[in-house]
Order: sequence, then C-alpha cells, then structure tokens
Amino acid sequence: MIDVIIVGAGIAGASTAFALQKRDMRVLVLEKDSVCSGSSAAAGAFLSPKISKPSAYKNYLNSALAYSLAFYERYFPDLLYKKGLYKLPLDSEDSQRCNSYEPYIDFPWEKRGEGYFFPEAGLILPDKLCRELLKEVTLKEFYEVSKIVHDGNVWYVNDTFSAKYLILATGDTPEPISLPSLKSKKIGGYRYDVTFREMREHRHNTHKDISVSLFLKEHIIVGATHIRGDIALEKAAEQDTFHLLEKAKRFTPMTSVKILQHYTGYRRFSFDYFPFAGVPVDERATLTKYPYIRTGAKVPEKQYIYHPNLYIHTALGSRGFVFAPYNAKMLADAICDAIPIQRELLPALRFRKWARKQR
Repeated sequence: MIDVIIVGAGIAGASTAFALQKRDMRVLVLEKDSVCSGSSAAAGAFLSPKISKPSAYKNYLNSALAYSLAFYERYFPDLLYKKGLYKLPLDSEDSQRCNSYEPYIDFPWEKRGEGYFFPEAGLILPDKLCRELLKEVTLKEFYEVSKIVHDGNVWYVNDTFSAKYLILATGDTPEPISLPSLKSKKIGGYRYDVTFREMREHRHNTHKDISVSLFLKEHIIVGATHIRGDIALEKAAEQDTFHLLEKAKRFTPMTSVKILQHYTGYRRFSFDYFPFAGVPVDERATLTKYPYIRTGAKVPEKQYIYHPNLYIHTALGSRGFVFAPYNAKMLADAICDAIPIQRELLPALRFRKWARKQR
C-alpha cells in the first residue's frame, strides 16, 4: 500500500503530486490519457493578474498568482517566460471600467497607451511543466479507473492499487465517485501554435478578448477560445470556426500565418469560479442523518459526514496554471499538517446550497 493515489495528470493532479512528494509521501498518479491532455493541453498557460474591484475571488486569484510565479521561478525557471503582459480593454466601456479599477490593482503595472502592462506576468510551458512535476512520482498513463472502493480505512482502485488517501483531479471528466453537489459547467476551447512574419518582435504577451504570447524560440501561442455548449472541438479548431486568428489580427500584426499545431479541451468551472479543493461531503449519508437540511435548517459543517481521506482538486477554469500550485500546497498542508483549506474552495459550501434544492 502507498500513501496517496491521484486520479488525473493534468495541472491539478500533477501539482498536487509534486506538493505531496515534497512532503515525503509515496504518490501514484493514474491518467486515462496522456499527461497534460484535454484542458491542460489546450491552455495557453498565461499567468496574469485580474483587474477588478476588490472581491474575495480577486484576492484569491492574485494571491495564487504571486505564489505560483514564485513557485515556477524556484523549481522550473527554464519553463517560465516572465516577460510581462500587455492587457488591452475590449472597448470604450471596458476602458472606462478598467480606469475605475486602477486604485485596486495590486500587482506592479504601468499605463501604456490604451492598455496596461504588467511586468511580472508571464507564461509557462504546459506539457513540459506537467511532466516535470510528475518526474519523482509513480505514473501510469492510459490507465482507466473503473472501480473505487473504500474499506477498512483504505482506498482500493480497480482491485489493483491501494492507498490511505485518494485525490480526484479529473478536470472535465466526471469523477469516478458520484458527487452531485459539486455542480459545474464546461467551456470548450482551442488554441494554436503558429508562426508569422512579425513573431520575433513579440517580446511580451498581449491579451484582449484572446491572448497572443511572446516569441517562444520557434513559435507563438494564440488562444484560447471560450465556447459554451458541447461542440466538435477538433473540427472547430481545424476550421477556426470561432475566428481565433481573425481576432488576434485585430490587435497584433500577423502576416503569412502558418498553424503548426492545434490543441483542444474543455475547461471545468464552478458557478462561483472558485475551484473545488478539499474533502467532499458524503451527500447521501449527510441528508439521511440530517434530512431537515433540505428545508433550510442550519447544520454546522463539522457535523456533515465526509468521505474519509478523499480529496478533490478540480474546476480550475481558465486559470489552472495560476491556481494549481497554490491549491496543491493547501491540500498538502491539510493532509500532512491538518491546516484548513481556504473556505471558498471547500466542497462543503457547495453541498449546503445543493441540499436546499433536494426537496
């Protein structure tokens, strides 16, 4: 028996594996496809702050960004391009809104023309990063998890592997354990690796409604789209159905464009945009013991019945490479030192809202 089994080898699972391995835990990662597939592969992996009025979500995002930038600089400096981001407003209305938010910008910035330049923003290389994060753990790719059982304080996977802790980091793939209270939505996307005549002049990332990266030795990243609903993403990427390149050309000179490769995937978002991280509630057992929760009665969260030694790390949305290292540290601290995870991320908060609708 090992210490931890993690299901999923995208940025959430890989970051969690790295954090736990650093705490001397024996970790096995199971992935049904290849490392960094799906939404992690389709991510541009841009690392940038949020411009908005103060809010709990903005505070969380920018705290995660500061942590993750320092994390990447410490452990993976060769994969980090910290050359800044130039953010352009979408239109005149958005420009006025951004101007009103200037007193609340809490990352170094400077005004450049109609936009904002953030010198500490950057980009990380997704696939190489995930593989480096998993270098010191046991990894099984193309391994389908079909059966999970908890018995005698041990988690068993496919009657083959066993561990004290189980962590689900499956992204847009449904968890192998039913967790109906964790409602979420999927937004599809595709991005391109491209070349074009002016690409060597790109010395920083640029973002408007989509992003264009700095020059990355051989190519530039363009993307990604945000597509609601289920569509044929591969076909959309092949035909550029959502005009990704056309949008990029509106704010970036791009002549003689050649698409080298495309990536597709669905991002998973919670409805309040905070990721899910922590121990999920056993919904059936909790509602059986406290049926009056359905009618709005308040039961302290510590009295809920939780899945023993089960954790979840998912629904990172479009900021996975910002959130994942930060969340992974919180998960490692919770598992190893019983340090509470930030409240807004806890599955228990979602359970309360969901339970009131189960009348």
